[in-house]
Amino acid sequence: METFSRENENLINYMNFIIIRFARGFKMLIPNAFRYLDQYGGLTFLYNNYDYEHTQSEHNTCMTLLQVCRKNGGWL
Repeated sequence: METFSRENENLINYMNFIIIRFARGFKMLIPNAFRYLDQYGGLTFLYNNYDYEHTQSEHNTCMTLLQVCRKNGGWL
């Protein structure tokens, strides 16, 4: 069984946490929030900007993801 580095574990845990918070904040099911963020570039943005975003509040990160997704055609 392959194990993840501590850095990768932190990234995965953080992304899961933010997806759940995004879903709750916008009254979405978690799978729907995941698909929305994936389709409109939110997950890529979060992955590429993890070093900065994980230092921000969950609210600010969710609002940033909302803006990124809207810029890429999202409807929320």
